Amino acid sequence: MSKDLRLEEQVLYVYAALQHLKHDRSTVEIGEELGVSRFMVGRMVKRARDDGLIEVRPRLSDPIDAELSRALAERFGLQSAIAAVTPSDHPDHVRSVIATVAAKMVRELIVEDDIVGLGPGRTIVEMCARITDIPLCDVVQLTGVATSEAEESLRAVMTLSSIARGRMFPMHAPLVATDAAAARAIAAQPAIKQALHRMGRLHKAVLTIGGWPSSSLLAEQLRQLGELPRLQREGVVAELGTTLLDENGREVHALDGQIIGISTEQLARVPMTIAIGGGAGKERAVLAALRSGFVDILITDVQTARMAIESAA
Repeated sequence: MSKDLRLEEQVLYVYAALQHLKHDRSTVEIGEELGVSRFMVGRMVKRARDDGLIEVRPRLSDPIDAELSRALAERFGLQSAIAAVTPSDHPDHVRSVIATVAAKMVRELIVEDDIVGLGPGRTIVEMCARITDIPLCDVVQLTGVATSEAEESLRAVMTLSSIARGRMFPMHAPLVATDAAAARAIAAQPAIKQALHRMGRLHKAVLTIGGWPSSSLLAEQLRQLGELPRLQREGVVAELGTTLLDENGREVHALDGQIIGISTEQLARVPMTIAIGGGAGKERAVLAALRSGFVDILITDVQTARMAIESAA
């Protein structure tokens, strides 16, 4: 297996090789699709074969469906997509595989002196636990805390920051304030203000896709506050960071001024947003995130990927 090709490159090289060798497509045709020369396609096919990435079928070191990944990225205009093959549809299995693949990809994408933002969620916590080394970078927590277990919510930021050896910008604040005045008071606190300022300078943001109503920490918090039915009537099916989305990927402004964390405007300016999510309860949410235009790279499972492509047909 190749040691110097990034995971994203491995997926692309395997795709090119499969299209040429398995489906008998010309290097010119593949080059036009991928936006590279036919000579580059030839080198990609040769490298995929020389490095043992492909024989008659792909041999990626990670459980990934290369053709489905490419189809998903192409259908939604993404920089890249990863459709991971999971051993079952059990939520723990799906989360574990996605976290493992995400850890490898995020590790490969971070470069020295990056400012990296992390959203909440168990998948991101598991992802960070699987990362053992990354270049020096700053790590910013992108939202306030959506559970009563603040330490759990801070774990991902603390873990990645300790490995990155850069500065850490945590958010010791609730995700949802009682009203706009309370949100402004919280945002004015020096440590929170500093973290919010850093969110406008991010190089990369890693966010889980919250699936409403059963696969979202924010939705659960709003349920406890008695606000969930109102938000569902507004059409919310997902959140990405603090941005609420309806099924068409449009922003829902029902909590404007109350949520503590990265704003929609800041999210839109991040050069690379990596969205993570899949499994039961996330299908509509993943599709909404894809339609929103905020996602550059998606890491999901094969079933969710197929559903997204079929729903967009």
